[in-house]
Amino acid sequence: MADQKAGNGKKGNSINSKNLLIYVAAFGALLMILVYVFVYQKLMTEAETIETSNRELSQRVNQLKVYYDKRDIYLADTETMEILIDELLDIYPADARDEDVVMLAVQMQQGNDGEFLTINAERGDAIHTISAETVNAAASEKYTQPIQFQDMYATYVNEVSYPGLKSMIQRIYDSNNRIGIQNIAFTKGDAENPKLSGHIDLVFYSVTGTGKEYVAPDIVPYLAGTDNIFGEIKVSEESADINSEGTDGAPAE
Repeated sequence: MADQKAGNGKKGNSINSKNLLIYVAAFGALLMILVYVFVYQKLMTEAETIETSNRELSQRVNQLKVYYDKRDIYLADTETMEILIDELLDIYPADARDEDVVMLAVQMQQGNDGEFLTINAERGDAIHTISAETVNAAASEKYTQPIQFQDMYATYVNEVSYPGLKSMIQRIYDSNNRIGIQNIAFTKGDAENPKLSGHIDLVFYSVTGTGKEYVAPDIVPYLAGTDNIFGEIKVSEESADINSEGTDGAPAE
């Protein structure tokens, strides 16, 4: 009996040892799973992130190296572009206003028989705007504000002879303002009034944000009630000779 009890005791100890080994193995496996899930995968994710970042940095370095190798070419091109931009913007005034429209009428009327019936001026919308972000990105020392291209419409309704009309158009081309001729429409007169009757539609262009200041035209002051609101108009001898001829080229009586 004693031997049988001893055998049963050894068998129980053996079963407990096997269970313990199973528990230890299960715990070890669980620990490995936890390490894989929470440590290894995290490290792998961080490694992939670092690798991706390194590739991006490598591409950026290569790109910057190209810029650095060609820096002299880029600087020369930038200087050339700044000169071209200056030349482009220099021809535009800082603004176009009603007084510019009126002053052009004075110039158009000088040296011919033209007579203005009405003059209409209307401010248009902005044609194009270069934003402050774009201007700042250019890193220009001269241009630091948004640049805006503007237009102003003007219509001149008048009566004039054919030579006088040609003189008016020439005055438009000779103007210091940046002006575009949008439309010219005239009809032939009759025996009582042989002058041409019609209108000239113009567009005054200007650019703001270039650092220029608006310069108002020098209009001669006039007294209230005067018949000539434009003051004394000087007529050149050449224009006087043209004006002394009729519409058919014969001297006017």
